[in-house]
Amino acid sequence: MKKWITDRPYLVTSAIFLVIMIIGWQVLYWQAEDFTFLLLLYFIVTLGIRLDDISRKIGSGAGQSQAGAADRDSIIGQLNDIKASLGAINATLNKLLAEKERLDK
Repeated sequence: MKKWITDRPYLVTSAIFLVIMIIGWQVLYWQAEDFTFLLLLYFIVTLGIRLDDISRKIGSGAGQSQAGAADRDSIIGQLNDIKASLGAINATLNKLLAEKERLDK
């Protein structure tokens, strides 16, 4: 069971946040701001999982004295993935902010 969870961290995280969202909607009668905050927390947790994943991959080769060109390409690729993820999160947050500003007017 533990291996299944560690192999699918995004699925488990999404399921947990979905359950929290349903409970908030049905039991706690949350408003749009509450769901927006939960979405922000989801993105932060997902980014943390991704960064942990990347740090584990980078740290697994710590015992090697020389890094080859393939290792550097891998790290650059991972950094590009992080940049793309941060760009997607930023775009989503900008859309949420624009929507909130539109609703406030």
